Amino acid sequence: MAYLDFQTIKDTNPIEQVATRLGLVLKKHGNQLRGPCPSGKGGERALVITPDKQAFYSFGINKGGDCIALVGHVMGLSPKESAEWLQGDAEPEKKSSPKTAEVRESSANTQTDGKPSEGFRPLEYLDPNHEAVIAIGLDPVDAARLGAGYSPRGVLRGTVAIPVRDATGKLLMYVGCRDVVLPKQLHW
Repeated sequence: MAYLDFQTIKDTNPIEQVATRLGLVLKKHGNQLRGPCPSGKGGERALVITPDKQAFYSFGINKGGDCIALVGHVMGLSPKESAEWLQGDAEPEKKSSPKTAEVRESSANTQTDGKPSEGFRPLEYLDPNHEAVIAIGLDPVDAARLGAGYSPRGVLRGTVAIPVRDATGKLLMYVGCRDVVLPKQLHW
């Protein structure tokens, strides 16, 4: 385990780059970046990042902080685990209890004995019949079979979330798609 110099970690990880690394979808608004909070609360502009201050604030949960706190908020990690993630150390084996339902739903399952289980939990709230699913060229029946669908909340809010699985079928992650038309010859 490497020594964690929190100030150096904050100084070498500009908050806007951290937001990009976390996959947050933000739009420039004056000297700030705004977008939906991963908690799913507060609307489309609830998360505000102010690069000049190297800080964020979530109007959805009325909390904010620096880049380490942002990682903790999005990924459900402790400050130490967040700093390790920013430093590039190996991903933490066991995540802290996430503070938001969205992070809980997208985090790796943990068994009652504390050991990580295989894969991630499926996002049960995805809507395979949404018009956005059809707009990207995916048949709703195929989307339902795959576990894909429109995400109305969380980090993937406003996208068609498509699961990515390994050869054994273990759910590895979701990819959010917008404005993509799949080739007609693609067979699921």
